[in-house]
Amino acid sequence: MLLFTACTNHASVNSEFEKALTQKFCGDEFFEQNLNKVKNKDDTIYTGLNTGLIARNCGKFTISNTLFDAAEDSYKEDVDLENTLQKGVKLAATTLVNDTIIDYKGSLYERIMVNVYKGLNFMSLKDYANARVEFNRALMRQDKAKEYFANEIEKNREEIEEAKKDPNYDKNMNDNVATITKEYEHLFKEFDTTKKFVNPYATYLASVFFFMEQDYRKASDLFREVAIINPKNNEIKKESKLFTERARGINSKNSKKYIFVVYEGGMGVIKDDFALTLPFIVNEKIITTSVALQKLQKRDNSFEYLQANGVKTTQIVDLDDIVATEFKINMPTMITKAVAQTILKTAINVAAANNDSTGGLLSAASSLITAGTNKADVRTWRGLPKNVSVAMIENKGEIEIKDPKGGEIFKGKVETTKDALVFVRSFEPYLPNHIEIVQ
Repeated sequence: MLLFTACTNHASVNSEFEKALTQKFCGDEFFEQNLNKVKNKDDTIYTGLNTGLIARNCGKFTISNTLFDAAEDSYKEDVDLENTLQKGVKLAATTLVNDTIIDYKGSLYERIMVNVYKGLNFMSLKDYANARVEFNRALMRQDKAKEYFANEIEKNREEIEEAKKDPNYDKNMNDNVATITKEYEHLFKEFDTTKKFVNPYATYLASVFFFMEQDYRKASDLFREVAIINPKNNEIKKESKLFTERARGINSKNSKKYIFVVYEGGMGVIKDDFALTLPFIVNEKIITTSVALQKLQKRDNSFEYLQANGVKTTQIVDLDDIVATEFKINMPTMITKAVAQTILKTAINVAAANNDSTGGLLSAASSLITAGTNKADVRTWRGLPKNVSVAMIENKGEIEIKDPKGGEIFKGKVETTKDALVFVRSFEPYLPNHIEIVQ
């Protein structure tokens, strides 16, 4: 049963979710099926995140938040508050099979984005009180990043301790970890990673929300963090000046209204897997075994920028780099865990071969199971953007969005008495765009 469960083709399911998102599968039956899955706790986080984003792209904001709520509740119940017995069962399953045997836990980056999208959904539903709650939660999750990583490292320590019972642990672990780490070196040349985990997109959206709510002091305090991360960005300098002036009460009488354009572009980085064949010493024999590992795979951008009433949007964050930063922080634990799993499974295979009285059937079955379960977990939240760019323009009652070649993406009216947020999501230049206007 474990083998069949582990053989679930998550790469195929990932593609199905992505197709539903980009091609707008908005039928009620699709959402009913996935709502039933999350209600029955069928990989709730994985299903809730992906289907919630699909619902959001369809303009079904209430359904989207129901799905996101299920995912967030599952974080609390199935991940954060997991009891000792549950951890023990999952440890045994992942040790003998792989991480795909248990429900998807998600990443810190994804947890922050859940609250960001719930906040945007509530803004579109004109429920600004709950939008405020969600943006505050997103900011809180960012603040707890270091604590989260420390917990994850501790969580995997039990599996490593089990592998240490192998008398050849040091040799098997140290040499192979060094080999794997070297393989990863080239990966991070494609990304700009930092030691600190900060998602300025969440902070930017929260600051714009509080600005629109006329909580100028809080908006300015938050925007200062965005400005520090983007010290040479002229667009951010322009917006920072306005936020500071409003917080200080400068030009508050008869003040102009503004349109904030937020453009999510392209398809974000995803997880893929690869295998390395490495030597392990078992009972004074060298056994070569394949180790399955995760890697990050970059994908295409959409438009480099958009033009909002003739003003170009400016990139404020490469979200691929945010994902890579978290991946790099977790990488030592991930590698150690993968090698520990392989040590244990290899030892089981050798023991089966040495004690096989079935004419090789037991040994063959053990090897077959190991081969069948030797895969990395490639589940991920599909459809998150590759990067985010922004523009702020004076609100004169109209908004026209064009692509870099001058092709019209959107044209419409906005109320001149209010500030506005115009949200644009473009997956690829030839696919339909998703537009939201909130005032």
